[in-house]
Amino acid sequence: MKRYFKLLHETPDSISVPRGFIGRVLRFCKEQQIEYVLEDQRKKAELINFKGSIALREYQLPAQQAATKKDFGIIVAPPGSGKTVLSLAIIKDKQQPALILVHRKQLADQWTERIESFLGIPKKDIGRIGQGKNKPGKHITVAMIQSMEKALESTESTELINAFGTVIIDECHHVPAETYQRVIGKLNSYYMYGLTATPFRKYNDGKLIFIHLGEIIHEVKAPEMQNQTGTQIIIRDTDLFVPFNTQTDKFETLFKILIHDSARNQLILNDVVSQLNASRKAVIITERKEHITSLQQYLKQHYDTIALSGEDSDLSKKSKWAAINRGDFQVLITTGQYFGEGTDIQNIECLFLVYPFAFEGKLIQYIGRVQRSEVSPVIYDYRDHKISYLERLFQKRNVYYKKLDQSGLTNPVDERETVSGQKNENIEVSIEQLEFRFGSIAFKHIIADFNGKEVEFEIENLNVRPEFTVLKPYFIRFLKSTTVLVNIRATFQHNRLVFKSASSSDLDKINREVIESVKFRFLNKEIIKGTPVGEENLLDAGQVQGGSEQLIYTNEDDLLENILALKQYKHHRHLCYLSQKHERSILKLRFVLEPFSFVFLLSGNNQYHLVWETLDTEEATYIWHIDKSIYELERSTKRIDGLLGQIRTNGRQQYLETNPEQFSRIVHDYTNDHKGFIVWKDLLEEKLF
Repeated sequence: MKRYFKLLHETPDSISVPRGFIGRVLRFCKEQQIEYVLEDQRKKAELINFKGSIALREYQLPAQQAATKKDFGIIVAPPGSGKTVLSLAIIKDKQQPALILVHRKQLADQWTERIESFLGIPKKDIGRIGQGKNKPGKHITVAMIQSMEKALESTESTELINAFGTVIIDECHHVPAETYQRVIGKLNSYYMYGLTATPFRKYNDGKLIFIHLGEIIHEVKAPEMQNQTGTQIIIRDTDLFVPFNTQTDKFETLFKILIHDSARNQLILNDVVSQLNASRKAVIITERKEHITSLQQYLKQHYDTIALSGEDSDLSKKSKWAAINRGDFQVLITTGQYFGEGTDIQNIECLFLVYPFAFEGKLIQYIGRVQRSEVSPVIYDYRDHKISYLERLFQKRNVYYKKLDQSGLTNPVDERETVSGQKNENIEVSIEQLEFRFGSIAFKHIIADFNGKEVEFEIENLNVRPEFTVLKPYFIRFLKSTTVLVNIRATFQHNRLVFKSASSSDLDKINREVIESVKFRFLNKEIIKGTPVGEENLLDAGQVQGGSEQLIYTNEDDLLENILALKQYKHHRHLCYLSQKHERSILKLRFVLEPFSFVFLLSGNNQYHLVWETLDTEEATYIWHIDKSIYELERSTKRIDGLLGQIRTNGRQQYLETNPEQFSRIVHDYTNDHKGFIVWKDLLEEKLF
């Protein structure tokens, strides 16, 4: 069985598998000629009539139709494709009380706003689980995943387990995380759908997404979206002219003249320079190596320029792609082959199409590469209108531009366009308002000169991670201020934001050394000196961190490694030894508070052994011996969880006076550290083997 099923949960009379795995189970039974009866015991809740009107875009309709045919599965759609609105349309169609699971506060807030706008449900009637709230809504609820897990573990969770008929999991590529698996495994919903732009994760654990949620039922392709970000198209008319007859003249001659025409190249360079001087990153696409070289010769004298073509060696390509992915350039000159091969080049705001072509598919792909949230990308297209053949190529490109224009998705701009507004000011931002992301810190600020619009700024800090949100109080103490000083710059063209940047010397102080210092304080105060909350005593890494939505220490081994790295605690050597022997594949390491201690699982010849060892208090090592059975191990673990609470309340001596069975202890000798450890190790191994 193990060869086929890796996510079984077994009890004496049943076997449970995730819902997405049911298809494989049935196929396995058929292949092995195992008789079975499939009983669908799912039940729908009472029908709900959601109000509001949701008009989906044409490219979203197939995804909605797929959801009408499938009760669970995954919808893959790129950023900006309207996954939230699509999901609300699905919820409205299903007419079931709905739950939306998210992993970040910002996502929860966005969902709440969209629900209010599209379904007409007042904010006060939208259920929220997370940020100190635990109130499911009558029609729809938005829940933070960590908070939902705690809510499902409470004694009153039965009603919650059966409360939702439709479950939407936003950014479901996080499903391989154990918290997600535990939560969705408990929910008895009739419908369940996952949303993601990235269904596969590294280390091959992407398969877990499909095992829990089922197969991909629809995938929105980037071309289906067309252009959703208000792209500005600037058409430049060149003065290039040579007599050219497609019947008699060589195309190669024409294109050699084009790429070496000094006036045409100067027009291109003037446009590129104007954008680079406005601190925008740019990509120039041509199809000739000689053209790349001639443009590079000028630009590299003044700007950080990368030229990438098929003539680069493998080593050179690798080095250049690394620099591109780091953002270590101002302008990239390359061919369509490299710009379109799938590498995610971030923060490109300007694209220069300097070599004629006709294929609409190329144009769609290129435009998709430069679409970015609030910053409207600018695309320069060079129209060689005096040569009829090249004009025909442009007109084919222009067909697509017109499609975008008719959809109201472009902002036509001519060459006389001028900047209509700039902002450069220093502002104070509350540290509590900062959003920590992977490698950056973001915040929002209202710019009065820009019609009072709220603009999101982002400052690069490669040391920062989202989980550092819980460290904000410690950063405030370090900076000795509840605010940071930030310089913001923004440029507007025709009432559209086309450039933004921010910098802060205060935030630059949050370097690796400061973060490690702050993490140590957090570890000592919030975890090692933490206070038990609730009835459970055997805790995982998330629980000892207060059940925060963002975890500083992502798993038990990470937390243990950081604690043992300090080498200052009484039982440091003992814990290192126990950690090496711990059976991680069977039971996760568990922590106990007051005093801070660890519970390891060791495997002997005939028995399992649960070993309780404190971190820094002079307490004996406690060992419970258990029959070598997973079922008995689960029962004993629950029993020992209760015993630990009694021991904390009544003391160890009272427990010892009960003469517990299948139990032993080892008393530490602190007179000589080295000798004491060797004696302890020998006694432990005698009891285990």
